[in-house]
Amino acid sequence: MAGRGFADSIWPEADADRAGTADLCDVFVPEPVDQITTRKVQIAHAGVFRDFGGRLKFSGQASTVSCFENNPLVRKALEEPGAGRVLVVDAGGSKRCAVLGDNLAESAQRNGWSGIIVHGCIRDSEAIGKLPNLGVKALATHPLKSSKRDPGLRDVPVTFAGVSIKPGDWVYADADGILVSPTPLKL
Repeated sequence: MAGRGFADSIWPEADADRAGTADLCDVFVPEPVDQITTRKVQIAHAGVFRDFGGRLKFSGQASTVSCFENNPLVRKALEEPGAGRVLVVDAGGSKRCAVLGDNLAESAQRNGWSGIIVHGCIRDSEAIGKLPNLGVKALATHPLKSSKRDPGLRDVPVTFAGVSIKPGDWVYADADGILVSPTPLKL
């Protein structure tokens, strides 16, 4: 083993049963960080999102909402059948109010959404944390509810935390991070 560098090391196979974001990166982003030039799989910046849902690991095709301090389209989306999708909400990173609360999160779980990622704030975090079948990631919590003045835009590309997400992209989230891919990732 003397003289062998990291590039020559033998790494264990990815764990298909676990299939977390780290395992997916091992397969779909195998290059060391200093050798990545382009990649199909996007990785969200670290330390941006906190976990709030009762489910820490979730994935599915993205449906998007772009809104700023308003949530009418968030409500409308979560009232639809989720079919295992992930609602990605670009709330502009606002920390002045919440665009998701327990009533909307309960609706999401009831309607079969896998998870919700909010580039903004949520409220009722204790109740949301008790929803066993829903993953929720957000920047922070805030007790003030959002406005209803401007519905925002539905199913448009959104960009935040170093990733661009289009409706229909595949999103994978767990305690280690968030991955985005135009196609499903299977180990």
